[in-house]
Amino acid sequence: MQNLRILIVEDEMIIALDMQEMLEEVGYTVCGIAADYEEALSFVKEKTPDLVLLDIGIRSARSGIDVARVLRIKGIPFIFTTSHAEPATIENAKDTRPYGYLIKPFTKIDLYAAIEIAMSHFQKTDEPSLFLPMGRNKHHVSLKDLVFIKANGNYVELQIGTRRVALRKNLKEFEAKLPAGHPFLRVHKSYLVNRSHIHSFNQLELKLKDGTGIPIGRTYFADIKSNLLIV
Repeated sequence: MQNLRILIVEDEMIIALDMQEMLEEVGYTVCGIAADYEEALSFVKEKTPDLVLLDIGIRSARSGIDVARVLRIKGIPFIFTTSHAEPATIENAKDTRPYGYLIKPFTKIDLYAAIEIAMSHFQKTDEPSLFLPMGRNKHHVSLKDLVFIKANGNYVELQIGTRRVALRKNLKEFEAKLPAGHPFLRVHKSYLVNRSHIHSFNQLELKLKDGTGIPIGRTYFADIKSNLLIV
C-alpha cells in the first residue's frame, strides 16, 4: 500500500533513522520522528499520519502505551515496536488493540509485511456505530449521537440525544465492545463521555453542550487533558 504517511515514535535516533530508511526504500513516506509522548501527540495533531510505528518503551514520563490510548481514540492505527517480548509487556500492549507487534531487531521485509497486514485490517469509517438491544430488536445507533454512558450498578445508562436507555451490562463490559477509534473518554469511574459533546471543563467537572454537568474523577484529569490535546 503505497503513499502511506507514517509517524515513527522512537527515542533511539539511530534506530529511528534506520526505520526511516527502510520505510522509504519500500515506498512509504515518513511524516515525522518523535522521541517522547508530547512530541508524538504534537506530530499526530499537525501531520495526521496514516499509521504510527510506536516504541512501547520510550523514555519519557508517559510510555508508548499512553500514546497508543490516544491513537485508539483518534482512530489512527499503530504497530508496536519493542525489544521486549515478556508476557507482562505483551499483556499491557494487548489492551490498546494494536494492529501489530514487531520485536527488534526486524528486517525491512518484516516491517513491510507488518504494515501491509495492519492496513488491510484497518477499516476506518466516517461514522462508527453499534446496534443496541431495545425491546425485542437491535437498533442502529451512531456513536456521534451517544452523549455519555453512566454506570448504575449492574446496568449502564446511555444518553442518546434526549433519550435515556438502560442496558444490563457493566461499564467495563460496554467499553470493551466499543469499536477502535471510538470518541469516548473515561472521565470518572462511573462515566464515559463523548468528546464531541464536551463544551468546557475544569478540574472537577465537564460541561456538555446541552448543559449537563459530569463529575471528573481525580485520577482521570491528567488523561482528559492529554486526550483533548490542550494547547
